Formats: sequence, C-alpha cells, structure tokens
Amino acid sequence: MFHQLTKPKALIFTPLVLLLMFAIACGSSAEPVIVEKEVVKEVIKEVAVEQEVIKEVLVDVIVEKEVIKEVIKEVLVVATPVPATDNTPPKSRIDKIGMSVGGSAWDSNYSYKVNISGFLDKRPVSEWLVGVDRFNGEYIPELATSWEMAPNGKDWTFNLREDVQWQDGYGEFTAKDVRHSFWILVQPTGKPSGVSTWRSIMGVKKGDDEATVTQRAEEVIEIVDDHTVKVHLGVVIPEVLFNIGKRRNLPIESKARWDAVGDEGMGEKMVGTGPFKFVERVEGSHVAYEAVDEHWRVVPQYKALEIRSIEESSTRMAALLTEQVHMAVIERAVQDQVTKKGMKIIAGSTPGIQHFWSFYGNYHTEPDTLDPTNPMLNQKVRQAMAKAVNRKAIAQALLPGANVDARMNVMFTDLDELEWPGLINPDWDKNFDEVYGYDPVRAKELLVEAGYPDGFEFTLALTPTEAFPETVDIAQAMALDFEAIGLRPKLENIESSKIRSGRRARTLHNLLASSATYSYTGYKLETYYCTCGSVHLFQDPEIDTLLEKVNQTVDKKKRTELFQAVGDICFREICNIPMYNVAPEIAVNTKFIANYVYPGFISGYYTHLEFIDTVPQ
Repeated sequence: MFHQLTKPKALIFTPLVLLLMFAIACGSSAEPVIVEKEVVKEVIKEVAVEQEVIKEVLVDVIVEKEVIKEVIKEVLVVATPVPATDNTPPKSRIDKIGMSVGGSAWDSNYSYKVNISGFLDKRPVSEWLVGVDRFNGEYIPELATSWEMAPNGKDWTFNLREDVQWQDGYGEFTAKDVRHSFWILVQPTGKPSGVSTWRSIMGVKKGDDEATVTQRAEEVIEIVDDHTVKVHLGVVIPEVLFNIGKRRNLPIESKARWDAVGDEGMGEKMVGTGPFKFVERVEGSHVAYEAVDEHWRVVPQYKALEIRSIEESSTRMAALLTEQVHMAVIERAVQDQVTKKGMKIIAGSTPGIQHFWSFYGNYHTEPDTLDPTNPMLNQKVRQAMAKAVNRKAIAQALLPGANVDARMNVMFTDLDELEWPGLINPDWDKNFDEVYGYDPVRAKELLVEAGYPDGFEFTLALTPTEAFPETVDIAQAMALDFEAIGLRPKLENIESSKIRSGRRARTLHNLLASSATYSYTGYKLETYYCTCGSVHLFQDPEIDTLLEKVNQTVDKKKRTELFQAVGDICFREICNIPMYNVAPEIAVNTKFIANYVYPGFISGYYTHLEFIDTVPQ
C-alpha cells in the first residue's frame, strides 16, 4: 500500500471560504489548503495518534463534518504519526554500524557540486528545513518548525527552530544560514543537481556573477528575524517543499563556516547540525562518522557509522557475511544466499526506484545541437527499441521476489497520483502493450519503416547505481534483446559524472543510458524534459510551452492537466524506455540490527540511519 506522501489532513472548511490558501506544516504535508483564516502553531508535544484539534475562537459551533457558517478558528495540526523519540544517549550503545552500497561516482564532501545521487553520505551530517517521516513519507518539521504559503504560490514563510548548534563551533543556526544555503547552490562555483530549477527559484541566470547572485539572494530570502524567513520564489511552485525539503539537495549550510574557509575549505570535510559528525573520507573506500552524545532530534543507538562503497557484488556480500559491515545492498537474484545465513531483507516503504532508459541526442528545441545521423531521433526507432525489451523475463531473472511494477506510466507513479488526483491518464495503461509491449516481430517492422532494415550500432551505457546494482545486468540482458531484432549495441562502462557533463553540453548522441531515480512529477518534468532544465533527456517545443504554463498557475487542477499533457507527449513520442518501479532493499545482520525503517523514495534511498534500532551487545 502506498502511504500518503504529500496528501494533507482534511481540514474542515465552509464553501464560502475559497479566497485564501495556506500550506500548513506541523507534521503533515504542505500542500495548499483553502481556508478562510487560520493560525497555525507547532505542537511541541508529540503524540502517537493521528488527530486534528480545532478550537473555535469567535463562534461556538459543534463541528462534525462541515462548518455551516463562516468562522475564524485556531487550528492545531498534530503530526501523524511521529513516534516520540528519546534524544538522550542510550545506556548501552554498540560501537559501530557498517553499511555497504554499490559503487558511487560522487566521492565528494561538497553538497553543492554533486548530483543528487551523491547525497547518501551527506545525510548523516546534514539537516533540512523540512524533514520526511520515515514511517509514512509525509513532510514533517526539521530545522523549520512550521511554514505557510501565500495565495500566489510564490511567497512562503518559515519559522525556524531555535537553539540548534552547528558542529565545529560555528555558532547557532539562524536565518542567515537559510539565505546562505539557497545562495550557495547558484553562486558561480555551485554545480548542484537540478541547477536550472534552483536558478528559476532564485531568479538568476547561468553565468551571473557573485555580486548579482548575492543581491538576488537578499531579495528572494527575506530575513524577518533570526528565526523567521520569507522566501519569494521566482516562479509559482505550490509543491516547493519537495525542492527545499529532505527529498532534494538543499541541506542547510553554515554561513559562518563559508566565511571562515571559503569554497576550497568546504571540500575538506562535511559540517552540519545532524546527529553524526564527519570523521574521514577515503576516496574509493569509505566515509566514517561518529555519533553525537546530544542532539535536539535523536541520539543514535550506536557510536560510529561507516558507509563503504563496494561495486563488486560478491565482495559486498562477503563483507556482510563476515561482519565487516552490518547492512548491505545485495542483488535480488542472490539474496537467498544471505537470508540462508540469517540476514534479513528490509524494503523501503514505497517502490522508490523508478528505472528507465533514455535516448540521448533528442535536443529538438536546439537544432544546432542535433546529430542528423543519430537513428534515435526517429520516433519509430525509439518505439522499436522499446518493444524489443522483454521486461517481464528480465524482472523474473534479475528481480525475483521484488515489489516490481513492470507497466509504469512513463514518468508518473501512484505516489504522484496521490499528490495530483487524475494525473495518470488511464489510456496509458490501456495502450501500453500496443505502444511499448514486448513484440520483437513488430519491432523489426518498425525498424524497416524507419529506414533501418539492417539495424544500426549504438552505445549502451553500463552505469552502476548505489541502490539498484542490477542496472548493469539489466543492460546486458537488454543487449541480447536488441541483438535479436538486428541492432548492434556496444556496451561501454561510463561513469555517471561523464554522462551528466555530456548531457548538459548536449554532446551525447546515439546513446542509451539508464536512470534509477525517484523524483517528483513537477520537478522531474521540468528538469528532465524542458529546454530550461539541466538534464536534457528529451526536448520538445510542445513540452516547453506546457511547462511554462505550469510555472504561471497555482491552480492544482490546471497544473494536473498540464502535467498530464506532458505525459501524453512523452507516451506518444517514446521519450524513454520505461522499465520498472521497484522498492529499494537492503540486507541487515539481525545480530546487530533489530529494525530499520526508511521511506525509500528519497535520493540516496537509505536515509534515516540515525533511527536504526540496534541489538544490545
């Protein structure tokens, strides 16, 4: 069952009060909610049940399902469910938890110079304005205690947590750090994932100098006082909590630290407000942390954490079985080899990995960047390649027993449907087999119709990922399917960083490369498929027009219709080869780990490590 990732609690309101919109957050999601007037306060006492307490202020009305008359009310929104946490050190803490994932191409201490896939090792140290509940995936307060959105969908107010201290003696967290964290993403040395979105949010352009970016940061991030900021977005984004919350790449950075060490010094170590302190990074090997003894949110039940990057599957498995690590990503086809030894497989609470393959070179809005010899510019070629892949057989062989959806809706998921009801066009599922379904005979016919009766050669990128190590094996299986219809795939190991730089420069052509990500419809469409985006997986003038309209309306129904229209284009044009939605999984040694709960859809996937329940030794 999908949990309600962003669906808000149902607030009771009358049909007369349709003029003012606020996004309320105090444990629930921050989707705009139509009310007349509400005063939202953070509830300090955490409770284990879901409830909403409504206190009528001026009118004595018994509220059942609907308020029949106009009222002014004070609403206390209670987090649901946020189990009470003990932020004092446990009496008995085990020495260390070791974790191993697949190879990572982002071995860096910088938070603002890496792709979003490079955030697994940033999360233990860092904190965000808005957190994510590990049980149900809802937005919850973290460094911001509450927030609200103005009716225009652009202006947000955040109330900040007090008495939070920076590590390494950089003082107290304040509003200046919030402004600095936005600024650092778009200043000249910043190269973050989704940089185009951040520039839109900040109202800056590529190539703007530091003085211009600094001026814009002062205008966009208005500091009311040390613990209150108003954010004035450059575009309409009612769903902006996704961008600035724990799901994306806006960890709060210390301005005092930047002032002390500068850009170069920021790469020497990671410093945050989180429950772990950075100890060391050995490139290509591991990152080590020590747990703090006091923290406002949680004190881990173990003294140290180590995250190891081990690309080779058998080596990763051996490290788990010999207790060098206590949790490890194990390929699903061989998980039985560790479960027979007493290990336990723990899945994320949602199918958080969306796996698909993209046809590089489709920069149709920028004709000067096109390679006219690229066969993948032809829609029939793309459809032939999509219909050549036997998804079901590959899943049975390489993803046995996994929670797999093999008929995903191009770029949208059931979690997106929760946020934007009506988003998924039922015709996509109805016509999936005809357009994308496995049919090698029809695939060969399409190649003939496209003018490639003898096939063609293309590059098939092998790019391993941390949480989905099966990517390389899937590529090899797909290569056999492509060969069966007369194509000649050339398998090549390519690092994610090289693909990233190549697609930004629009220099990748006749290349098929994978993604294993879980993003968010509004962000994903603009970043992946808009010319204004930074990923450039597929560019189309119709898509640009639709996404420009998205950035101008706060109306949820209209935004949903526009998103769906983009999906219709992608379905028709074969923007990618959709493969699977699958839940991330990790094997744990139950001798050391009693339980580990994580939502599974956040970049890096294995988040909330500070909440691991350990077994006393």
